[in-house]
Amino acid sequence: MPTPSPAPPTRTQAATIVREASNDPGWGMFVWLAMTAGARGGELCALRWDDVDLDTGVLTIRSRADRQGRVVLDAQTVTLLRAYLAHCAAQAAILGIERHPGAYVFSPSPDGRTAPGPGTAVERYARTCAGLGWTMHLDQLPHYAATELIAAGVDVRALNWRLKRGLSRIQRRPKA
Repeated sequence: MPTPSPAPPTRTQAATIVREASNDPGWGMFVWLAMTAGARGGELCALRWDDVDLDTGVLTIRSRADRQGRVVLDAQTVTLLRAYLAHCAAQAAILGIERHPGAYVFSPSPDGRTAPGPGTAVERYARTCAGLGWTMHLDQLPHYAATELIAAGVDVRALNWRLKRGLSRIQRRPKA
């Protein structure tokens, strides 16, 4: 089999993609988390609000292989998630719908009961990028996060070990 050759977006492209995705609050939040937390699309589709601790700023991500990772979120991401949660609650209230207690973060239904399909996220990301003139894939975003983490000083050996095992989530160390 050929060696994978991911081509993650540049910083400028990433900023443009996030700005374009932000026209829809849920999609913008999805793309932001994919880029900053290094989570895979399927992991974000399965993410529930119970997995998001906004008080401590910790996101628990569960993978298909029953692995679990914790991501420490930066203050800006926590602020964005709080605003997105308020948006979801407001949408449900406008429709007179009660939110499901175990709501999915990126549910297509106002009550949060339904998980989004990973295929839908993959296609939407490709369409978003195509609209900007680029051919990119959602599965490149963990590599984007890895590139940014390396630039921030994360040990490359630890990062390589985690990526090979599907543990793309690496805690960012605060800059001193």
